[in-house]
Amino acid sequence: MWIETVQWLFERFSEYALSALSSWNGVVAALGEIGGTFTKLTSGLAWPYVLASMTVAGGGYLLSKPRAAWSTKSFSAFLFPAQVLAHPSAKLDYRFYVVSTLINVFLCVPMLVGFSALIGKIGRVVLVDYAGWAPPDTLSVPALFAAALGFYLLHDFMNYWSHVLLHKVPLLWAFHQVHHSADVLTPISAYRAHPMEFFVTATLRAPVIGLAFVFYQAIPAQEIAATAVFGVSLVGFLYGISGFHLQHSHLPISYGPLLNRILVTPIVHQTHHSNDPRHHDKNFGVKFALWDWIFGTLCVPARHERLQFGLAGANKEDFATVGKLYVGPFKRAGGLIRRSLASGPFARSQNAVRSEGL
Repeated sequence: MWIETVQWLFERFSEYALSALSSWNGVVAALGEIGGTFTKLTSGLAWPYVLASMTVAGGGYLLSKPRAAWSTKSFSAFLFPAQVLAHPSAKLDYRFYVVSTLINVFLCVPMLVGFSALIGKIGRVVLVDYAGWAPPDTLSVPALFAAALGFYLLHDFMNYWSHVLLHKVPLLWAFHQVHHSADVLTPISAYRAHPMEFFVTATLRAPVIGLAFVFYQAIPAQEIAATAVFGVSLVGFLYGISGFHLQHSHLPISYGPLLNRILVTPIVHQTHHSNDPRHHDKNFGVKFALWDWIFGTLCVPARHERLQFGLAGANKEDFATVGKLYVGPFKRAGGLIRRSLASGPFARSQNAVRSEGL
């Protein structure tokens, strides 16, 4: 029985995973996702979010310079410094973004959508069919807002622990190093992430995905729409206009003592990218710094502290091209596995046999 179940799951997953490549309509739909990069609010680069980040940066400019020094040229240099945007690391980010966008829309996103759909079905079997839970079929608007915020926090809570594991588990760190290899930060640096990261975090978020699927399945779409902005959750939209692009930027903007402990503000996440040993294993939050505050991993640097980014002690040539960013982690992970097997119990027993001449 379980073999048939696994086979069914594999077949359904394969259908989703290959959906963007299985037909011309699938290809057109995938390309349409790229076309909506700056217009669809489901995209992190949608123009309202970018405009909001530029507005936050403008506030940082006004506060950082005396009024007599304000000028269009000065603001342009403040926001778009050539030494950052034309840095070899930034240029590599741009090339990586183009390649990763194609890989994501044609392979990774369909696979993750399929994974989420299967997790939702499994969640229904476990929670409804087996445990007998009856999800709500209607909710008041305040309750819907509360549920949206609750799932958003729960989702980010799992993101926090996923991020911790990406740093703490050597096999996962081999892939996460790609993101930390950037020597300068621009908003495009946020997309310098190996595809394997997506599947690690999706796996750890699976219980939240399944719970959300079951929770919302019977609630009418028109009720859910009351808590959305142009089809996007109001909670997600508010985060989108919080200036999150500046997390990966050269602008060490602080939102003040309180918000630096609640949101992942620019200075908080930039500290996470610092190659100073004092800042290692700090600021794992993805959207909310609240988890770092609670679990003791929060670090907000002193004002005007200069941060250096990149991987301390790493061979920069290992991260110098798009191909190396994709293939290098597999080589490093393979090396870790080989060394682990060579030093494991089985290897020791084999060595003992050889030493005894058997």
